[in-house]
Amino acid sequence: MKPILLVVFFFTFVNAQDHFTGLLIDSISYANSPVQAPLMRGDYLNLPKAASLKMFSPTPGNQGSYGTCAGWATAYSCRTILEAFKNKWNKDAIDSNAFSPSFVYNQIRLNDNCSGGSSLIDALDVLKNQGVLTLKEFEYSCSRKINSNDLQNAVKHRIIEYRMVASKRNKNQTMFVKKSLAENKPVVMAMDVAPSFHHTGELWKPDSAEYKSWSQGHGIGVVGYDDNKFGGAFQLINSWGTQWGKDGYTWMRYKDFDFFCLWAYELIDKTETDSLTPNLSGKIVFRQNTGDTMKAKFNGSYFEMEKSYTSGTLFELFFSNNQPAYVYAFSSDLNNNVYKIFPFNERMVAYLPYSQNNIAIPDEDSYNMLDENPGKTYFCFLYSTESLNIDDLLEKVKSSPGLFFEKVQKSFSEMLIDKQNIKYKYKDAVEFEANSKGRKVIPIIIEINHTN
Repeated sequence: MKPILLVVFFFTFVNAQDHFTGLLIDSISYANSPVQAPLMRGDYLNLPKAASLKMFSPTPGNQGSYGTCAGWATAYSCRTILEAFKNKWNKDAIDSNAFSPSFVYNQIRLNDNCSGGSSLIDALDVLKNQGVLTLKEFEYSCSRKINSNDLQNAVKHRIIEYRMVASKRNKNQTMFVKKSLAENKPVVMAMDVAPSFHHTGELWKPDSAEYKSWSQGHGIGVVGYDDNKFGGAFQLINSWGTQWGKDGYTWMRYKDFDFFCLWAYELIDKTETDSLTPNLSGKIVFRQNTGDTMKAKFNGSYFEMEKSYTSGTLFELFFSNNQPAYVYAFSSDLNNNVYKIFPFNERMVAYLPYSQNNIAIPDEDSYNMLDENPGKTYFCFLYSTESLNIDDLLEKVKSSPGLFFEKVQKSFSEMLIDKQNIKYKYKDAVEFEANSKGRKVIPIIIEINHTN
């Protein structure tokens, strides 16, 4: 288990009428957790007025007198929703196959009993790295230990990624969480619980005096939103039984969410496609600051700009994917310099899980500029069905002999999707679609000739 640093947490069980919570608010752990890539502003326009995953959620459970909320929110609620959505289960099937909070919590708790809390990040790491068992396989128990057979059987239920979509320090929390839910991704939230939350009904309405820090960490699932309900609200699934709220759920207005939500994370499962359907596709656009598109042509191996550009040329660079994929991008020049340009930092998750994702490099409000060294500049976008050790691979590109195209081919070798399974075209953008058929990477290379 990760070391817990700078823990700001008070385990709440104030009186017999209140409920146990149990979430550690570890500021360093959250500050270093995976984050989503920033999509272009247009991707958040025209979201549906409402979206709900409630029909795929299990009957709200009860953590009882244990500090196990992280296990309930991540495994029992959100991981079950992912599986139920994928399999289109009915309510009976959902409840019969709900995942075990104890399998997660018992590996990350601070002591051998269940009175202490745990970290939401540690819980999500268990789901990603080890997986989880169902409650039928691993009952809700404080005493049960995890053995090697449990770990082996849990692997098939791993999530492939999780990523932060909202933080109290950032703006537009509501917009990002709505986007996740509209894309059928459940969200788990670390919230600061005010006293009235313990006794809420269908809608939680905190008093104005409760708008302060309570240091009462609680993990809870977000299953839907409705812009027209209570002036705009999220629906939450809790772990305090069906007598709490309305049948174990409550609504939380957007303004209250923005204040009491500390962090929120999207859970991501692997998208499955049939073998005949293209499973990688996208497009890349280069556009000068004048608004003119920088047109390219395909030479049979990679794309070349139709004309040369002078050093100092300012241009915008956009890319998108039309199916979920891991995407990486880097640039190079004739001096053999290699620069990673996406993901933007080490925390950023390369997986883009939505039906369409549009990203600007470096952002929508900035330009790229051709440097003062004339010659060839290369951009390479890697679309992959699996996560890549990109830093090691870029070192391999840098050290490989030959022209840039040859260096990429040698470095990725057997990972590359067969050329006959890729369709390239250019119509105001570099476009492609591919069927991986057992391979995993398609490199899209664009060459720019620039002069003084």
